[in-house]
Amino acid sequence: MVNAKSLKVGQKVKLNKSWWFVRAVRHPFVICTQSMFGKGYYTIIDVDQNIRGEGTSWGLGHNTDEQIESSMLALHGEHPEDIQQEISRRNHCAVSITGIKDVA
Repeated sequence: MVNAKSLKVGQKVKLNKSWWFVRAVRHPFVICTQSMFGKGYYTIIDVDQNIRGEGTSWGLGHNTDEQIESSMLALHGEHPEDIQQEISRRNHCAVSITGIKDVA
């Protein structure tokens, strides 16, 4: 199994059976996105706790680089509008990385 601490922006990571794009990395968080059936999805990894899941703050998008940067600031308690975010305690799961690809 691959260690989540080795993930870098621009890689594709396989979590269980789905491939995700690594969009932002700032210890201890990694934000990944994917698109399926015309809809965008995201997951946030906490590499220290070895969990992943959705964020808890409504209104933070994860479609553009600016939205992802804003989400990362909220995760670190640095959002300019004092928006706080954490990985959902109810809807998280263990991180299981089954593959990594560098995207050219």
